[in-house]
Amino acid sequence: MDSEVDDVTNTHLHVAILMSNGRHVAVRRIDDVGGKFKMLDFSNDDVEDSESPLLVSTSREVYLVVRPKIQKTSSEILKILKDSEGVTSEIQRIQFPWPVKIEEAVAGHDFVIFRDFGGNSFSMGTGTRGELGVGLIRRIDEPVHIEHLAGIRIQKVVCGGWHTVALADGGDVYVWGWNRYRQLGKDKSATEMYPVLLDPSEEFDEGSPDDVIDDIMATENTTQIKIGHTHFLMGSDDVAINEFMIS
Repeated sequence: MDSEVDDVTNTHLHVAILMSNGRHVAVRRIDDVGGKFKMLDFSNDDVEDSESPLLVSTSREVYLVVRPKIQKTSSEILKILKDSEGVTSEIQRIQFPWPVKIEEAVAGHDFVIFRDFGGNSFSMGTGTRGELGVGLIRRIDEPVHIEHLAGIRIQKVVCGGWHTVALADGGDVYVWGWNRYRQLGKDKSATEMYPVLLDPSEEFDEGSPDDVIDDIMATENTTQIKIGHTHFLMGSDDVAINEFMIS
């Protein structure tokens, strides 16, 4: 490889590496030990005149978000790999509903959340557990605006396996998606189809309605929030496996 590594991501079957030149992505099957990487060249996809692209993956697909520097030119999503097919022979170009400049792209098992520099949030992928924030939807293959967050400037988004957490300016936090392990909070529904406000005073004994949340994190089945120097955890990744018998 003729360039330093900028980012690395993976699906169940593939690993993808974004080179620091922003023009090349190296892809290889994870189980192809010793195999060569396939180098994808995006020099002709406006990468030369763009901010550093964003590499993001679900458990089975890899995307590259191209972000042109030219004003009024929208960011664009390039779908470069699907596990069941490998590297696509023809790169699929996916557009946003209106011209945006994407600042952040994060993903769960089978969905992606995008945030632009204006604090707007968009989602695409599987929505059967409410993880898209736009209702219970089987699947959306292009980004849609999360209208329940309209007018709320989001500064950070994180995803668990099937849930999403968003931190707004001012310290408010919104959660949505699957709540099987109480990763959205103890008083939330089993599935929250739209963003709902998280109240620290209801979730934590030490919490107060006046608390300002400073940071958020998420794992497979947990949500972590930071208030001052204190960290709080909702949910658990220690999922019990039911007993079974082999006869």
